[in-house]
Amino acid sequence: MSDAQNLTDAFAAADKGDASLLVDLYADDMTWAGFQADGTQTVFTKGSFLEAFGILAKLDEARNEVVRTEETPEGLVIAWIQAYRRKGDDVLDFTLVMVHQFVDGKVTRGADVCPPSFGEYWKRLGLA
Repeated sequence: MSDAQNLTDAFAAADKGDASLLVDLYADDMTWAGFQADGTQTVFTKGSFLEAFGILAKLDEARNEVVRTEETPEGLVIAWIQAYRRKGDDVLDFTLVMVHQFVDGKVTRGADVCPPSFGEYWKRLGLA
């Protein structure tokens, strides 16, 4: 199975309540350039990356659907993620783009880019 398909399957399983495939997909020594809740960029370790996802537990609903992928011959997987967040009547429905560097089936490096509405949402909820 391709790295892109493994990624898609792992996100789908996480949305159904089983995050183990997604956690296992990331190498223990990986680094990720991503966004904190306030919309600023930072570099995460695997532990801090997974910890940051804990904020989703404060919501009433959260989904991340891989809607498109492209894979390079060198092991990069670009994924377009349709992300949905809801707390009460406050909804954020947005697309983020993630780039994953795979080595031997594991994500070793990655980055994502979110729209400005990402940080604005968390600030509005008082969670940033």
